[in-house]
Amino acid sequence: MNHLLKKKSLKVVVEVCAVKKENGWKKVMGHCMLYIQKDEQALSLKYGDELFFKAKFKEIPSVQNPGEFNYKRFLAFHNVYQQVYLKSSHWQFTGSNSGSWMYATAINLRDKLLTVLTENKVKGDEYSVGAALLLGYEDKLDGDIISAYSSTGALHVLSVSGLHVAIIYVVFNWCLFFLDKIKHGPIIKAIVLILMLWFYSAITGLSPSVLRASTMFSFIIVAQSFKRYTNIYNTLAASAFLLLIIDPYIIMQVGFQLSYLAVIGIVYLQPKIYEWFSFDNWLLNQIWTITAVSIAAQVATFPLGLLYFHQFPNYFLLSNLLVIPISTIIIYLGIAVFAFAKVSVVVSYLALGFSWSVWLLNASVKWIEQLPFSLLQGISISIIETWLLYGLIILFVFYLTNRKYTHLMYAFIALILVLVSQVHEQYHQFHQKKIVVYNIPKTSAIDFVSAKSNVLLTDITFSKNESRLLFHVKHNWWDLGVNKNQIISTNFNNDVLKIEKNWIQFYDKKMLVLTDNSMISEVAGKPINIDYLLISNNPKLKLKQVLKMFNCKQLIFDSSNSETKIKVWKKECLALNQPFYAVSESGAFELEL
Repeated sequence: MNHLLKKKSLKVVVEVCAVKKENGWKKVMGHCMLYIQKDEQALSLKYGDELFFKAKFKEIPSVQNPGEFNYKRFLAFHNVYQQVYLKSSHWQFTGSNSGSWMYATAINLRDKLLTVLTENKVKGDEYSVGAALLLGYEDKLDGDIISAYSSTGALHVLSVSGLHVAIIYVVFNWCLFFLDKIKHGPIIKAIVLILMLWFYSAITGLSPSVLRASTMFSFIIVAQSFKRYTNIYNTLAASAFLLLIIDPYIIMQVGFQLSYLAVIGIVYLQPKIYEWFSFDNWLLNQIWTITAVSIAAQVATFPLGLLYFHQFPNYFLLSNLLVIPISTIIIYLGIAVFAFAKVSVVVSYLALGFSWSVWLLNASVKWIEQLPFSLLQGISISIIETWLLYGLIILFVFYLTNRKYTHLMYAFIALILVLVSQVHEQYHQFHQKKIVVYNIPKTSAIDFVSAKSNVLLTDITFSKNESRLLFHVKHNWWDLGVNKNQIISTNFNNDVLKIEKNWIQFYDKKMLVLTDNSMISEVAGKPINIDYLLISNNPKLKLKQVLKMFNCKQLIFDSSNSETKIKVWKKECLALNQPFYAVSESGAFELEL
C-alpha cells in the first residue's frame, strides 16, 4: 500500500483481495484508489497493512476540463479504475499484513535512512530535495521547489535515474574489488551488485527511469562477469523489452519515454557533439562534456517536453552545468552520511556538508529561474506535430552524419509540414469565439475566448491560486493559443464582452449569472429572453419561479453549487421540460459561437 498525504485525507492505492456478497466472501483481483479521512489511525498505516471497509465504489471521473491532465487514463495504465472515500468510522485494520516482503523491507530501510537525515538536522527544503534526490522520496517536496526545477530544465535531478544508479554501481563495484582476485569471485560480485542495484531501486520506488537504469546495468554486469562484449543499443533494447514484458503499460508513462529517449540521445549524439570542440584544459573539457550531454539529451526529449508540459527551459545548458556536478557531490555525501550514521563525530560534519550542498543546488536553480526569459511557456503541439519534429531531428542528424542531401530534403519536407500545421492551427485560433464554464470544485469560473485573447470571470481566491489555475485552466489556454489573459471578478467592458451586475453580453449571446434571490426580485413585467442562465454559489430559489421571469435556452449549474442542490434542480428541470447542464457531473460546458 503506497500513500500520499493530502490536506484532509490519506491517498492510498490498495489491492482489493475480496468482496463480500450475499452468499459470503468472494476472492477478486484488482486495484482501487482510496481516500481515507485523515486521523491518527490513518497516519499509522504502512505498506502491507490489510483493511476491512464498507463503501460504494465509484468510477474514476474522466477529464473534467478541456486541456486538463487525463487522470483517469493515467490510473488506467496502472490498472486502477475505481475510487472510494472512507470516513474514519467506515474502516478498520484487520491486524494482518501482506504484500512483498522484499518491498516492505526496502520501504522500512528507506524510512530508517530518512530518519538518519532528520536526526542529523537536515531539514526544510534541504531535507525534501535531498530525500527526493537520494531516495526518491517526493512526499515533502514543495510546489514552488518543483516549479523551479521544472522551469530550469533540472527536474530530472529530483527523480532517481541513471546518474544515481551509476554512482551506486561505481561505489559498490569499488568496495567489492577483492572478489576479482578469487575463484568464482566475478560471478559472486555480479550477483551482489545486481542485488544491491535492485534493492536500491526498490527503496527509491521503482520509477521508470530507475527501472531502465537498473535493468541496463544488470545486463552490463552479467556481460562483464562472463567477459562478453556489450553493445549499448542492444542493452537498451533488451532492458526495454524485459520491462515491457513485465508491464506493457509502462510504455505509456512519461518517465519511461523521456528516460529512454534521453539515453538514446546521449549515446548517439553526445560523442558527435563532443567532437565539435577540443580543449586541453581539464576544466574546460569537463564543462564541454556536460554541455554536450545536455544538448544531446535536450534534442532527444524536447518534442515530448513540448507535447506534455507545453514549455521549454531556455537556460537548460546553464542549469545542467551547475546541477549535474552539485547533485553528484550530494549523492556521494548522502551515501557517506548513511555509511557513517553510527559514527557521530564524522556523520555530523558529513550531514552539514550534505545540507550546504543541497542548499547550494536549490539556490542555483532558484537564481536561474529568476533570470529574464528563463522559461518559454504556453507552447502547444499535437501528437502528429511531435512525430514530425522527431522525423525532422532524425533526418537532419542523418544528414550531418552521412551528408546525403536526400535526408536534408526530407528534413525540410517535415519542417514544412510542421509549419503548415501551425499556420492552419493559427488560422482557426484567430477566428475562434468560445465560452467555457469550467468544472472546478466549489468554484465558479467562466471563460470568454475571442481569437487569441480571453477574459476569465472567477472569484479572487481562485484567481490568485497559480497551481489550480495551471491544473484546471492554463493548459486549455495554451491549446487554444491564447496569449493575452485577463482575470476579473467584477464588471468589465470591451468590444465583444460586457459584464455588468452579473448580466453578460458576449457577441450575440446573452447570459445571466444568478447567485441569489434578490436578482429575481429586480426583474418585473414580461419574462426576459436570454440564451443561458447560469446558477452559481448555492442560491436558495425555486426554478419554477425563476423560469417565469426568464426565457432561456439552457440552464447551467456550475461547480460552485452543492450536489444536493443540483439534484433538486435537475428534478425540477425534468418536470418543467427545461434543458439543463450540470457542470460538476458532465464536465466543463463548452460553447462554440
